[in-house]
Amino acid sequence: MALYLRELSGVHPAEAGPNSKLASNIKNRNIEDDSHGQLKQEWSSWWDSLTTAAPADEPSANEELIRRLEDEGYPALARLARAHYGQATVFAQQHAQDFAENSGQYVPQRMDELERILIDHGVEHGTQSCRQEIQLIDVPLGEPRAWLTGTATIVASTSLLRDSKAFQGFIQPMVTIIFPGG
Repeated sequence: MALYLRELSGVHPAEAGPNSKLASNIKNRNIEDDSHGQLKQEWSSWWDSLTTAAPADEPSANEELIRRLEDEGYPALARLARAHYGQATVFAQQHAQDFAENSGQYVPQRMDELERILIDHGVEHGTQSCRQEIQLIDVPLGEPRAWLTGTATIVASTSLLRDSKAFQGFIQPMVTIIFPGG
């Protein structure tokens, strides 16, 4: 839903967050007023908080998005979400459904590959020395790409996760950054 709101607000992917558009074509509001800068700043801050949160800290699905945005200090984003809540919710539900239906075809293989990359880098799963956890977030972007956010969160496009060779090419350098010196 966050990426949907980014594109709807007219914040260009190069300005904030993953610099790739969503796979679906979202028509932005085409608003060129003073709120654009505020939306960009609020969205970027919100995205950082979403992608750097520990998995256990993620908000539950039944919490009201608009109230959370207002309470966390994102008033322009809350207004946008309120005005387009139905469409944003439908988009998020469609992506969640697509992920539930199709992720079994590629996620297990990518997790095996990630484990092999970690072992090759000298990081053994389940050992005392492996205190860092990698969080992998699948997002419906139009290009096969991945970004490292926070200390160990990888945001990867669905198209990248479906491509074994590209996945390894993007993830290997990130593992080196997350676990320097192996």
